Amino acid sequence: MSEPLQETEFGQEIKIDQPISQRDKDGNVTNYKVFFSETEGTTIRAVDDSGQLKPNVPPIYKDGVYDMSQITSNLSLFVPSDQRWNGPEMENIHREIQTKVKSHINAVAPDIVKGQWLLDNDGRNPNDIKTFRTEKGLNSFIEDVMWGGKENFGKSKVNAGDGPGYDGASGQGQRLMSYTNKVFAGSDEANSMFKKIVKYPMDMANNMDHMFIQCYSYRAPYAKTFDGKYGKGLLNPVTGAGGRESGLAFGAERYRPYKKKLGAGIKMPMPNNMMDENGRNWNDESMSAKQMGGVQQASKNVITSTLTGDYGGAGPLMRNLAMNADLLTQSSTQGAIAAEKISQLAANTGLSADEILQRSVGVIANSNTELLFAGVMLRSFEYQWTMSPRNRLEAANVRMIIRAFKQWSAPKKSRKMERAGRTDVGKAGGPSFFLGTPNIFRLRFVTNGNRNILGVNKFKPCALTNVSINYTPEGQWLAYENGMPIAVNMSLRFAELEPIYDTDYSEDIARERQYNPDDPESTGDLYPIGEIDQASPYASDVGY
Repeated sequence: MSEPLQETEFGQEIKIDQPISQRDKDGNVTNYKVFFSETEGTTIRAVDDSGQLKPNVPPIYKDGVYDMSQITSNLSLFVPSDQRWNGPEMENIHREIQTKVKSHINAVAPDIVKGQWLLDNDGRNPNDIKTFRTEKGLNSFIEDVMWGGKENFGKSKVNAGDGPGYDGASGQGQRLMSYTNKVFAGSDEANSMFKKIVKYPMDMANNMDHMFIQCYSYRAPYAKTFDGKYGKGLLNPVTGAGGRESGLAFGAERYRPYKKKLGAGIKMPMPNNMMDENGRNWNDESMSAKQMGGVQQASKNVITSTLTGDYGGAGPLMRNLAMNADLLTQSSTQGAIAAEKISQLAANTGLSADEILQRSVGVIANSNTELLFAGVMLRSFEYQWTMSPRNRLEAANVRMIIRAFKQWSAPKKSRKMERAGRTDVGKAGGPSFFLGTPNIFRLRFVTNGNRNILGVNKFKPCALTNVSINYTPEGQWLAYENGMPIAVNMSLRFAELEPIYDTDYSEDIARERQYNPDDPESTGDLYPIGEIDQASPYASDVGY
């Protein structure tokens, strides 16, 4: 008779064939089990000798992501080789979890929307340790050696999480890129604000159209450009050797900038000032007859193109001779030649050839002016709300909403580092050599059933560039007994991080960038936009 599956606060145990255990440098062995819950996701959690969950121990794996701060690296110097985790082992565990969890969902709740990590079968080589799924990256030998000191963030509940630090002479040392991200990750309190959705007004009906604003920590979208594999094998765009679609053949590959969702989100009424402007840069450019002749001559044929060589310094002379010879054979250029003669005769007057032609025969040289595309423009949006709390609880909610937008959009300084004699690092007013990017936002206009409103624009990830609060919108100070203003006007200005392109109006989206509104943990940043079907136009979407 098989052992019954364990039901816990983190869901039902998922039995896998591979035992999961690890040994730390002190010789302690910890065993783990896999659990699945619709709300908590799929996690690997520590259990005691009797197989029961250890309380207050964070998972070492969640929804396809290993927490490397809790993994005994295969490069650890203090753990026997048979007790270290390596890349293939971790990938094999992940693959088995994928299979077993999908089977479990299909058996007990087939209607559940599966997370993208369950659908991710990208055929990675498990021996390529650098391709492992982890937000924090695998520990390298350098990380083990240079960051093997006591934990930076192990004790304080106000910091971003555990991670080793470097005892340099300056107290900061040289930081590796992955740990630089950690130092600027922000505090747990900031990240966990609004574990439940906060809304104004508090009695907003569930089926009421509203604006839904969610906050995410930021990740640099071009970080993979610097991972040493940028553009690998892409000098052969026909065969696609190398696999990654970036580099010389295709340009820089951009990834989603959303890293981690912070809080459940804020619901606000539909703003009264809803506008979007999709601008493009077009500039008027001119090309004179001489410039055009030069272009034509340079590209006329292969023989002429060879004249672009230097030939011992004679190249420019040969090109000029060829261009002038071409111009002299064209009757249309005789007027220009005459004008040049006129300008030479009248040089002492200070007049140009064009001015002499204007005054003598009433003509000017054709500038061949044309409007040419000059680049992309980023969109910005500004929304305003006047909030008038009707009771004490709603007043508290208004204060929390204002606080959240101010705090979430603030640039980041180094978090606290628990080092003796350097206690000011991470405190208000403490030093910070660098500044981290503020959090970013997902904006949605939502109708009943968490559906996007088809008749208004969608947004790409936005930065909150300005928060403006007017505490006296009536022109004078009016407040309740507890000091809360009668009304507050809040103005938020957002700017998109990326321009809008024609390929954004499509359902065909790069794998990791598609947003699934039914998955609360989805970090994709692009919405599927359906094609226009004039025979059935009711599902037509404004798009971006």
